[in-house]
Amino acid sequence: MNFSETTIVDSTLCLLGCFSLLTWSVILLKAGEIACNRYRNRKIMQQIETQALLDPSSPSMPSSDQNNATQASRILLAGKQTYAKAKQQPSLSLHQHAAWHELMERALRQQLQKEKALMDSGLGWLASIGSTAPFIGLFGTVWGIMHALKDISVQGNASLEVVAGPIGEALIATALGIAVAIPAVIAYNFFLRQNRQQLVHLEHIGNDFLQRCIENDLMSTHQEQQHVSTNA
Repeated sequence: MNFSETTIVDSTLCLLGCFSLLTWSVILLKAGEIACNRYRNRKIMQQIETQALLDPSSPSMPSSDQNNATQASRILLAGKQTYAKAKQQPSLSLHQHAAWHELMERALRQQLQKEKALMDSGLGWLASIGSTAPFIGLFGTVWGIMHALKDISVQGNASLEVVAGPIGEALIATALGIAVAIPAVIAYNFFLRQNRQQLVHLEHIGNDFLQRCIENDLMSTHQEQQHVSTNA
């Protein structure tokens, strides 16, 4: 196996080039994904009135592929499915309602975790590239300088013309490693912040739906108690 200066440095540069290609591919895909999710969520919230959308007694979300592809509709659908199961039960006490509300909250939380996992997919590549690319470039530079100095010692000539060329070529690996790492780190922090903001928005939707379910059950239970006391 050839471990010459040219082979190692060229391999390092090729690896960093692949890292750069992967970084920008992930950046473009995640940027399109975030823009698409925001557009779909905003569109479905505009199509259906907020009151009807969050009303637990309203029908479930439309089953079209476009609506099911939105984050907000999947969260509301998870909550409405659990609430529909609770409504199928005979008259429930407040304690039983509370148990179903806990199940509903768990269903919403579970769906939120699924959405978070989907949003965070691909960010691990950016974090790994951002943390390892400078060290890979530094490895190529150290290897190139080590062999350059060895060749200089063999020639017995340490003039500037002899030293500057090989060392300057070896330093390209470090520069390329930093150039690859900077966009990866910036994009990772940016997408992480965008995902957190979107997750907070989805949590507000889920909490609003859960609140309306609790209010609806309390009002129905109060009406039933008044009806029983009136008949008595």
